[in-house]
Amino acid sequence: MTPLDVPALTPPVDMEHRFFELSLDLLCYADFSGYFRRLNPAWEATLGFTRAELMARPSIEFVHPEDRERTIRQNREVKSGGQARSFENRYRCKDGSWRWLLWNATPDLDRRVIYSVARDVTARKAAEAERERLVIELQAALAEVRTLRDYLPICSYCRKIRNDENYWQNVESYITSQTGTQFSHGICPSCYTTVMDEHLASRAPDRQATGDDAASRDTA
Repeated sequence: MTPLDVPALTPPVDMEHRFFELSLDLLCYADFSGYFRRLNPAWEATLGFTRAELMARPSIEFVHPEDRERTIRQNREVKSGGQARSFENRYRCKDGSWRWLLWNATPDLDRRVIYSVARDVTARKAAEAERERLVIELQAALAEVRTLRDYLPICSYCRKIRNDENYWQNVESYITSQTGTQFSHGICPSCYTTVMDEHLASRAPDRQATGDDAASRDTA
């Protein structure tokens, strides 16, 4: 007896049952009324509901409200003889969370049932969403610095920048117009010292004059 002879010793019905029960994908068939009629254990592992709970209610009740309309349209198409290929929707878990499922389905019009296989693609959808978010952020950042990375004409005296319309703007106005950045104003320690020294120096004649007047009054 060769290894190729071994499957022939197993009844086909038993092989089908084992395939259905051991599959990592979510296997099922549902009748045209919208109820599951058979589910494999992968459903319980993925959604947390028992198979009895899932079969006790119309399957559409487990679909995310935002996905129900297009799910109904897809089911209607399959029941009319079409097929569902790579159809995605969200199913509710018993803990209240949602899982993205990727479906392939085909009808048996004589028995009025739909045979389906679904795969949990929640992790893939999360990765896609994160990648899209990063791309949007990168595009926004590139748009903000687009003009700043070019050669900028700047006046050697007043330090204004010439924009694309040949209009001269101060640095703050130019950056704000190109990037939307807003400025808050303060004074750094070195400038503060310089400004205060200049201010005190400018007040020195006044203080001297005040001191002379006081001295004159004391002498009188």
